[in-house]
Amino acid sequence: MKTITALLAFLILSFSVSLYAQYQYETPIYIKNNTANALTNVQVKLVINTQALISAGWMQSDGKDIRFTTTCSGNTFLNHWVENYLNTDTTIIWVNVPSIGASDSAQVFMYYGNAAAPNISTLSVFYGPHSSTDSVMISGAGGVTNSQRGFRFTANEDILLGYFGKREPTGTTRYVTLFDFTTQAILAQLQVSGAAAQWDYAPVTNPIWLKSGQQYILELYQGTNDGYYFGTSSQIGQHLTYGDMRYCNSCTQNTFPTSVLTGYHYGTPDFLYYTKQNVTPAPTFRVLLPADTITPAIPVNLTATPGNAAALLKWKKNTEFDMWQYGVYKNTTNNPGTATFIGAVNHPDTTLTATGLINGTTYYFWVRAADRYCNPRAGGYSTVASCTPTKISQIGNTIPDKYSLLQNYPNPFNPTTSIHFNLPKDTYVELKVYDITGKEIVMLANGTYKAGTYMIDFDAANYSSGVYFYKLTAGKFTDIKRMVLVK
Repeated sequence: MKTITALLAFLILSFSVSLYAQYQYETPIYIKNNTANALTNVQVKLVINTQALISAGWMQSDGKDIRFTTTCSGNTFLNHWVENYLNTDTTIIWVNVPSIGASDSAQVFMYYGNAAAPNISTLSVFYGPHSSTDSVMISGAGGVTNSQRGFRFTANEDILLGYFGKREPTGTTRYVTLFDFTTQAILAQLQVSGAAAQWDYAPVTNPIWLKSGQQYILELYQGTNDGYYFGTSSQIGQHLTYGDMRYCNSCTQNTFPTSVLTGYHYGTPDFLYYTKQNVTPAPTFRVLLPADTITPAIPVNLTATPGNAAALLKWKKNTEFDMWQYGVYKNTTNNPGTATFIGAVNHPDTTLTATGLINGTTYYFWVRAADRYCNPRAGGYSTVASCTPTKISQIGNTIPDKYSLLQNYPNPFNPTTSIHFNLPKDTYVELKVYDITGKEIVMLANGTYKAGTYMIDFDAANYSSGVYFYKLTAGKFTDIKRMVLVK
């Protein structure tokens, strides 16, 4: 079904030049605040099908060109972090949204398609970093070699572990290992280097979420010539709960420690973590269809079929994947610059009936294509199509026995005359008028008509005196007759 909508924006379409001119594609995303409280700087978890975007060649395979903004074609980037599963249909991306009104929605735009873009995915989308031990400073030095020393703790909320760290007296490279307390599995392990007697940190290749209410053990490994610090303390980060000190002797960095001391820190290992705004229920999102930043091509094959005070306009649909609408214009002169916007249809519909026209007046029509980019881009005007609306009447109920084109009456005429033709069966008909040079000046009929006798009034008020020809094509039947306009 044809949908006609107002599209005044066709007259004022433009695109502001910005940093986003470097990015070829856009995906709009609506984010819904499901609470009665306004949210500020809230981290929103999105799930994006990056596989489709990468497969299409729109997004870089490493996702380094992903950007977010709150304004169409804006140049201020929002902090975001690509968590995992890139090049899948379930890529998790966190974005920090500046504000969402109470029980309201906010729109953000994800841009991509820039091979030269640096990777700006960063954990600064969250709050932090925080130290798991609040950088505890214990001073006793010495210790057992070939051992592990660390602590058991519980996460009080979901936190994101981003860095492993250590402080020890010998300044050697050490293994720092995170164990799941329940399963005893190694969740992450990293070698951390640095100087003696200071806190040093190294980023975890794949930051991991530690779940609220779950227990973990963090350990620092001592080799043959390594020492460690120890002391009485249960110091812990504000988002964690300290359990106890955990250790093993004559073990490796992969050994799950089972020995226990309470109220101590030995080692000492550390990790830096990030937190997020905890909102219940969490914001939800809706991903819209992608678009590119390229102006759509000019539509082609526009035709105008006259009717009674109307014209049926048809054209070939554009092939761009982000086509949105076609805007249609009319004028009584062959000048698109002064043409009037008369309506729009949604792609892939490519027909529009122009109504309210004056019979006998020649109209000129153009069509433009617009895409669904946030600031829609409209292409240029199509090649002109023209027609003269004419009242076509079927006369009587008798079915003729053959095709025929009758002489117009009156002839000569000034400025109107009537043309009759007969159809013995339902037929596709074209009736055109030509000047003395053979140039087509108007199409009076173009469509399928039922069997019968028809009359068309031709108004030549806008044409000069002279000889004209009218030609009927009905199926395989063709006939031409001569008429004379005398003013």
